[in-house]
Amino acid sequence: TEATASFLSSVATISDENDQSSDGFYNALAGSDGTGGQKRKPLGVSKPGSDAPPATLTANVAPPSLFVTLIDSVSGQILHRVSHSHANESDIAAGASTTVPMVISENWIVYAYFNHRTRRTDVGVLSLHEGMIDKNGLTAFNSPEQELTFSSLEAAKPIVLSKTYGLGKVVTALGVTTTKAGISSKQFLFATGNDQVISIDRRLLDPRRPKGEVKESEKSEGLMSYSPLLPITPLRTPSHVYEVSSVKSITSTSANVESQSLVLSFGGPDVFFTRLAPSKGFDLLPDDFNRGLLTIVLVALIVLLNIIQRLNGRKIVVTAWA
Repeated sequence: TEATASFLSSVATISDENDQSSDGFYNALAGSDGTGGQKRKPLGVSKPGSDAPPATLTANVAPPSLFVTLIDSVSGQILHRVSHSHANESDIAAGASTTVPMVISENWIVYAYFNHRTRRTDVGVLSLHEGMIDKNGLTAFNSPEQELTFSSLEAAKPIVLSKTYGLGKVVTALGVTTTKAGISSKQFLFATGNDQVISIDRRLLDPRRPKGEVKESEKSEGLMSYSPLLPITPLRTPSHVYEVSSVKSITSTSANVESQSLVLSFGGPDVFFTRLAPSKGFDLLPDDFNRGLLTIVLVALIVLLNIIQRLNGRKIVVTAWA
């Protein structure tokens, strides 16, 4: 949702006109529950009817123009809200999408918007977690207590980790690979403004990527050092040299084997279909596999097993008569 004039006026009607502390307006805009917790005022936003922020402040800090809100559809509770600046529709570059493509995969939310200040696409990543456990809380002898039932009306808010990355291409659609059992690693698919479909490994989008030196424990989890820009690798371009015009949606489904994912891109005059292997073909035999040699070895093992069984039977008979 963009912070347009109509949006701010609708928030003003919700707030209490007699509220001298202006908590009603700020709580409605920032998503605070109004229970006396820390109140946060969005940058560059003032209460309707009050004086505008100083010129020095507005000159250095741009007001947020894009809000991403996570809402529990059962309880209606706002789980998390994040805002971004420099995403005004009127300032979007030519060829950039005026919508914000978004995809949800397990506990991940990935979205992309064009940043007119940096003249590139910013990719936001949110990951939701139930909570933290002690470093020795999950071992061969200890395990954290888990509830067998879940209720959105009683559960605590999840812990949300977020990070933003830069991409040098305009993004028109987002997708993610899907496999049969969800064992294979995932790849996020981006339809770009130059009519290409590229894929980025999920590990590159992990919001837990450390900004400093990677520790050994972090390396064991597959984490890499944080880099603000996402690389575009030709080998990670499913569309290859083909142009896929005006992609509006990317969907995927699983194949009969775990390593394969079927991807379909559509929305414009072109329809693109391909098969991806996010974790390579770990459950497939290579094309140059020597099937003849395998057959010979299996037949030889069966013959050898029969000979050993006969010799063993004769030995048992001789031993019994001895």
